[in-house]
Amino acid sequence: MLTRLTRGQRSHRNRLGLVLAAVLATCALAPFAAEAADPTEPAPVAGPTAVTIASFNVLGSSHTRHSRRFATGVERMANVVRLLERHDVEVVGFQELQADQLTSFLTRTAGGYEVYPGFQLRLMDTDNSIAWDTSQWQALEETTVLIPYFDGRLRPMPVVKLRNLQTGMTAWFANFHNPATNRAHPGQDGWRAQAIALEVELAKQLKVTGLPVFFTGDMNERDEVFCPMTGQAPMRAARGGTNRNGVCDPGHPWYVDWIFGLKRQPFSTYVEDAGALVKRTTDHPVIVADVQIDPVRFPSATTPPVVEPPAPQPPVTIGRGPWPF
Repeated sequence: MLTRLTRGQRSHRNRLGLVLAAVLATCALAPFAAEAADPTEPAPVAGPTAVTIASFNVLGSSHTRHSRRFATGVERMANVVRLLERHDVEVVGFQELQADQLTSFLTRTAGGYEVYPGFQLRLMDTDNSIAWDTSQWQALEETTVLIPYFDGRLRPMPVVKLRNLQTGMTAWFANFHNPATNRAHPGQDGWRAQAIALEVELAKQLKVTGLPVFFTGDMNERDEVFCPMTGQAPMRAARGGTNRNGVCDPGHPWYVDWIFGLKRQPFSTYVEDAGALVKRTTDHPVIVADVQIDPVRFPSATTPPVVEPPAPQPPVTIGRGPWPF
């Protein structure tokens, strides 16, 4: 049975990995030290980077205004924070994070997380936001892609490039919410298929950058998102499943919430939390996955550890693709 590391343990392991990597690099270069008369800046060295990722549909406030089952959206954010702490989440893709809930989240976490797009775009665009632990990660790039939602109306979905403050490892994180077919919004299957096709194309575009890539989202599909994402795009699902030689086996997923990552970056643990606290908070499970990013697999993703953050960049909205990453 695999044991999940706490955030403090991951932080310690990241620091230890960085020290070991630096020692090994120094030892490897020692025979050539006499020839290296010019003390130019050395190539960055990064150790393995452990990170816990979550996908979390928090159930928007507007859905529970007159609910007998759920407290208000703002009140439920206390549970959201407790669940993130319980699972030691460093990067989370939120869905249905409405403006009042985002305000509550930022107040309750007191600077512990940064959020994009948050309030940087339209008020309604807080719904689909990525949040990251500011003690562990720093944003290098923040942008959005336009994905069709109900009846084809385009909604900006966040894409961020984050750098680990201890190891210097950089990675892409993107978060999505695809339209559901329901009584209020019938006939959304075609729009959902278009959304998935755009997300598949984005995965291929981001892979070319040489960085790790992670997708979170309420995809409102099971097999229909797993098969193209793992067959047409170079991705694997954190929950498992196979797609080889044209034979797709998602492994009978129960939920429509997903975490995907590049195939060359395996996940170590995976949790679908649908326990009592979650049931008081939302109508979705909290999806959590651990991964250790190996710099050997992603040599172009290593940069020097960060000391001071760069100046913030203005948000950019990118259309239907291709995307110039």
